[in-house]
Amino acid sequence: MGILNEVVNKHNRDSYNVSGGWFPADRYRIDVLRWPDVLRDFQGQSRILEEIDILSGAEGLLPGAATDFCGFSALHCAIVGNGKVIQEESEALIASSETARPVPLRALLRPRAVLDKAEQFRSVLLSGREDPEDYRELVASRKPEVAILDGAATVCRWLGAGMAPITVALVERTAPSGEAAADVLDRYRARSLQDLPLPGDLVRVPAGIEVLAWQSREGNP
Repeated sequence: MGILNEVVNKHNRDSYNVSGGWFPADRYRIDVLRWPDVLRDFQGQSRILEEIDILSGAEGLLPGAATDFCGFSALHCAIVGNGKVIQEESEALIASSETARPVPLRALLRPRAVLDKAEQFRSVLLSGREDPEDYRELVASRKPEVAILDGAATVCRWLGAGMAPITVALVERTAPSGEAAADVLDRYRARSLQDLPLPGDLVRVPAGIEVLAWQSREGNP
């Protein structure tokens, strides 16, 4: 299904064409992505060049080796919200230290819309206006590590969807809808199994930022 599936079919998952050279597939953890790509768009193509851009200065922002992360084409997180806004905000530059060269957030999230053709990515963008049930099988079956809910309306509609083991909700209390979403979060927390401590690097939360962390009765943080 898509370019990666075509490569796997041709080479039995043994190798992958990167910048004109063949590399062991396990080095880049290539996965077969089952998204709604149109198979006829990719059938019959061979030796497709796929550039892997190894980020410089992002080592402190990555969970592992830059080579692994940048070559990883399996789904890592689902981002739900206004796709256009998310794409614009992902152009923000971030750095792991005062001396590291900043990189755009997009380079780490590497977002892809569901209907985009196959390419290397780590995140899939879903519209916060859609029904979560329409994407449950598509997303949950790929077992993303985290689901990010961006916006009050998205939180109210998607919080209970259970798309990933960890759910992060981003809400601004600047409108009645924001207050309503905060109330939803509070109710979920009240029914939770237990509160969770914040990670050590989040102990100094900026003023005006409210952080809630809890373990749900389904076992999800």
